[in-house]
Amino acid sequence: MNDNQILLLALGLEAPWKLVDQRLDTSKQPHELHLAIQADRGAQYPCPVCGALCKAHDFKEKQWRHLNFFQHHCYIHASVPRVKCPEHGVKQVKVPWARKGTGIP
Repeated sequence: MNDNQILLLALGLEAPWKLVDQRLDTSKQPHELHLAIQADRGAQYPCPVCGALCKAHDFKEKQWRHLNFFQHHCYIHASVPRVKCPEHGVKQVKVPWARKGTGIP
């Protein structure tokens, strides 16, 4: 098992989500682990209201402070899709690593 697989398992990431970059910033104390996550372009995502599969309307850059990985502070950076549901309009999809209303502004 390589380091990417360990991080994917720890975050619970499955398709269409993928880890595209990881960086450990040792210039800060405590050290910071930055993970970049991306969703597949062209994939369909469930509407967060009704669960209907919809195409992405657009993507918005978001950031979260995650649990520490060992002693390192962990930050997740992701381009999160918003879907255009025919019934509910444009809504941001739920991401598997965060609870509703969380994230760093």
